[in-house]
Amino acid sequence: MRNPCFPERMAQRLMDRLSFLLDRQHRFLFIGIILLVTTAVFTLSGETLERYRGIVYRAKEPKRFWWDIVFYFLASLFFIGLYLYENSN
Repeated sequence: MRNPCFPERMAQRLMDRLSFLLDRQHRFLFIGIILLVTTAVFTLSGETLERYRGIVYRAKEPKRFWWDIVFYFLASLFFIGLYLYENSN
């Protein structure tokens, strides 16, 4: 039985648009954008996730918090730069 709210043509268009993100050519851009958005969310919330330590709070450990933010930001720039480098040739 077909769902009248989500016709097949609409589903096909959605998958065509999402295939851009799943394409191998754009994987570094996708990772870079996710890391950049994650950096913004962590900065605004004042909490970061850190391996083996759990959540680091800006109020309790400001130095470690900002080092984590810098790491996420540099990682996002690295992946976006890698995408631009691969697609410039």
